Amino acid sequence: MISFLIKYKKSILIITLAFFIGSIVYLGLDSYRQGAFSTTAASVGGTDISYRSLYKMSEDRASMLRNQGVDVDEDLMKFITQQTLSALISEEVLNQAAQNIGLHVADYEIAYDIQTAPQFNAGGQFNRIAYEYALKHSLGMTPAEFETQLRKTKLADRFRGVLYSHYKLTPEEIKYSYKIQHGNMKDFEKNKEDFASALLDTKMETAQQAFFDQFNNEVEIKTYLK
Repeated sequence: MISFLIKYKKSILIITLAFFIGSIVYLGLDSYRQGAFSTTAASVGGTDISYRSLYKMSEDRASMLRNQGVDVDEDLMKFITQQTLSALISEEVLNQAAQNIGLHVADYEIAYDIQTAPQFNAGGQFNRIAYEYALKHSLGMTPAEFETQLRKTKLADRFRGVLYSHYKLTPEEIKYSYKIQHGNMKDFEKNKEDFASALLDTKMETAQQAFFDQFNNEVEIKTYLK
């Protein structure tokens, strides 16, 4: 496992950034479309994630790496697929949690994101023909399918924001953690900003993992990826 991580260190970093740096209109999440290949890869509280969705999104990630000169061999492809499934499960978990507490995404928000996306503009203005053409030829989706997925993505981001809003760092906590980690307060003022940012990231990751653990105790999550 260690040798695998060392070998693919650069590729893993690229994959991780691809998964966790969000954008308003993310064309990579196009894989939730109907098709003949619908065997279930995972289920979250009775909602299925199909193998077709999983493999389409995984191949998008692999293509991105290949375009950057990375040799995507069998081992790396397996890793990409596993990470993709985790991302899809996470999004579904956040969507269900958001719905449970009454969060929603209004129609005008979806319309605004689409109409201001440069991919769907012609001459500086939203163009319905350009929009439908891009979805059909680049994504293989209908407007209704794309808008449903966009709503899911935004709703997941909204719940994540609510979850993170409850966790903040106090000046005392930053100082205490710095001293524990470094053994003294040398260069604290110089390193405070970067240290606080890293500490907050760690706290957010811990908070999200705690939420997922609790969710998994209440809602059944099954994975079938071999």
